[in-house]
Amino acid sequence: MNKLAKILMASALAAAALAQPAGAAETESLLARLEGEVIAVIERAAPAVVCVTTESLDPPWLDDPDWIGPPGWMKSVLESDFFRRQRRSSGTGFIIDPAGKILTAENVIGRAKTATITLASGREIPARVRGVDPVFGIALLQVEETGLPALELGCSDSIRPGSWAIAIGQPYGLVSSASWGIVSGLGRSGLGIVPYEELIQFTAPVNPGDSGGPVLNSRGEVIGIIAASFSGYREIDFDWDFIRRVHRAFPGMESGPPGSFFRPSQAQGIGFAIPINLARKALDALERDEECRRGWLGILLEYFPGQKEVAVGGLAPGGPAERSGLKAGDIIISIDGRQVASIRDLQKTILLSRVGEEVSLEVERNGEMITIPVTIGERGAGGRKE
Repeated sequence: MNKLAKILMASALAAAALAQPAGAAETESLLARLEGEVIAVIERAAPAVVCVTTESLDPPWLDDPDWIGPPGWMKSVLESDFFRRQRRSSGTGFIIDPAGKILTAENVIGRAKTATITLASGREIPARVRGVDPVFGIALLQVEETGLPALELGCSDSIRPGSWAIAIGQPYGLVSSASWGIVSGLGRSGLGIVPYEELIQFTAPVNPGDSGGPVLNSRGEVIGIIAASFSGYREIDFDWDFIRRVHRAFPGMESGPPGSFFRPSQAQGIGFAIPINLARKALDALERDEECRRGWLGILLEYFPGQKEVAVGGLAPGGPAERSGLKAGDIIISIDGRQVASIRDLQKTILLSRVGEEVSLEVERNGEMITIPVTIGERGAGGRKE
C-alpha cells in the first residue's frame, strides 16, 4: 500500500469514528448493565412469589338472619344456588419468611379461612389464614413447610416519585409475570380501595390476579403490596359483541340501557400499592395470631382547604368522643402532645392506638384552648367515622 492509500484509509477510519455518536459504546454498556440489574432483581424475587387460590364462601348477607333484602325477583336471585355455590378466585402473594409466612392483600382472601398456595415451580401447598386486617388491606397466610425462598421487606418511607417500581404477579394464572415502571405518587387517598388509604401510585401495569403481589425497589426489597388498579372507560367504543348477544337472547328488544353499551378499556390504568411500612404495623399483630383491633373515637372530621386545622364535623351518638365531651365545631390541635398535621394524620394515629387506651386531645373551642381526655374505642367492621 502506497503512502497516499495509507493516508486515505486513515482519513476514512477517522471519519467513521467521528460519525459515531459520542459515548455510544458507553451508552450501550449502561443499557446492558441496567437490563442486567432488572433481570437479576426479577430472577431473585420470582421464586418467592406465589399464586393464592381460595374457595369463596356464601355472600355475607346470606348469613345475616335479619337481612330483608330487596323485594321480588331480585331477592330470589340473590338467595339462589348461583350465589350459594362455591367459586374459586385467585390472586398473588409472596413469602416473607422461610418458615412459611405469606403476605397478600385482604381482597384476595375475602372471608375465606383456608387457601391453596401454588409455588413458582407449580407445586401446590394448603395454607391457613392466620389473620386479615381489613382496614389496612393485608392478610397473612401460613403453610406448614420450611426452607422456602423469601423476600426481604424494605422501607417504603425512603421512596420518592421516580423511584423504581418492579411488580411481580400472577395475572390470569400466568406465573411470575413481571412489569417495570416508576413510583409516580405517594400518599394517595380517597380512592375507595381500602378503608385507610396512604397508597403508593406506580406506573408498572397491573392486571386481574396481580393483587397481593410485591412491588420491589431496585435492590429487590418489597416496598409495597399491590392493592388495585384503575382502568378507564372508552367514551365512544361500543361493546358490539355484548349487543349482539343481547339481541340474540331477546329478539324483540330494540335497545337497552345506554350504560350497557360502553365497555371497559382493555388498557390497564394506574396501579396502587399498600406501603410496606404501613403493612408492618398490621403484620406485627397478625404474626402473634392476634385480631387486628383498630382504634375509634366516633368523630366525623372536616378539613378546610388552605388551613391546617382539623375540625370536628359531627359525633357518633354514644361514641367515645361524645362521651368525653368533645363537640361539633371543636378544632383538634394535637393528640397526646403531637401536632395534628392533617385528617389522615389523625386517622392513622387513632387507628394505631390501643383499644381502651386514654389519650389527650388538645382542642380549640370558641378561641379557648382546652384539653379533653378520651378513651379509645374499637372500630367496628362497618364503622366509617374515626
